[in-house]
Amino acid sequence: MKRRMGWAGIIIALLWAAPTKADTGVIVRTTNLQALQVLCALPTTCTVVRGLDGTLGQLVLITTPLPLQTLLGLLQPVTGFVSAEVNQVISLVGPLLVPSPLPATLMQDRTPVPYPANSTTMVWNSYANQQASAIVEVQKAQSTFNVTGTGIVADIDTGVDPNHPVLQGVLLPGYDYTRNQPNGSELNDVTPCPFSSCPPPPPPPWHK
Repeated sequence: MKRRMGWAGIIIALLWAAPTKADTGVIVRTTNLQALQVLCALPTTCTVVRGLDGTLGQLVLITTPLPLQTLLGLLQPVTGFVSAEVNQVISLVGPLLVPSPLPATLMQDRTPVPYPANSTTMVWNSYANQQASAIVEVQKAQSTFNVTGTGIVADIDTGVDPNHPVLQGVLLPGYDYTRNQPNGSELNDVTPCPFSSCPPPPPPPWHK
């Protein structure tokens, strides 16, 4: 009985809610897709557009005519609801201090040195002794845990120029989990493009 009263209250609230000018795309993470679908079946709440994680059914793009706070209020009690965020193109960086053209002195010291220390792997000194790696004590971590840093690793910081001579040929294509498409890159979302190699940004997935 309490559940029926709760749904009745939700429907009444929706009837009084003033819709926004255009539907807003929202990415919802849930462990119960069916419960989300039940909510979106109510009038003027939301529409399930598509899944963003293949067949897993835990990351879903929906659209809603409701103000975001109203939608969040409806999502909070839904079984399995984890989080929600607006589906939008955002700038993850401020003004980029990237010299153009790139100076010829970049990675200039190409003296072969063992990396990590006391190994037989040789790399350029400019690479082995970067200031950033010294700050986070990469070589100390490698020595402590007896690892060499070789093999396949995951780079979750995609804010790099994939055509940079140091990175070109060693980076694998990323995946854009927001748009659910291959070849993901933050360069698609940066305006203006900081590198001459940037492709034109794609239209938003909700663009009609």
